[in-house]
Amino acid sequence: MRRNYVYFKVTGKVQGVMFRQTFIRGSHTRGLKAGASNLADGSVSCFLSGPADMIDDIIVKLLSGEPINSWGALVDKMIPLSDPEGIPFERHQVTTGNVDSFNWNSDIDMYL
Repeated sequence: MRRNYVYFKVTGKVQGVMFRQTFIRGSHTRGLKAGASNLADGSVSCFLSGPADMIDDIIVKLLSGEPINSWGALVDKMIPLSDPEGIPFERHQVTTGNVDSFNWNSDIDMYL
């Protein structure tokens, strides 16, 4: 049986390109609970929870090799994290619960 949550870290063009907002909004449209935090090494730590098929769908899109927004956000590698390594939902910088409280640049098209 697949878990209904997953922790992972992504690398690529994922900081300074609205990756977190795009990831969170793409997750929300799929009915997923999500969190994302920039890390000091230039990667982003992510959390997803919800139906396994929707988790699989967003992961496939992230790993497609295509930009996920008009700013060129692009994942080149996804590194699975175990429960103790992952950041819990409520400790993420941006979540499906707080994404609208940020003053995001609105000049962006999201493809996720």
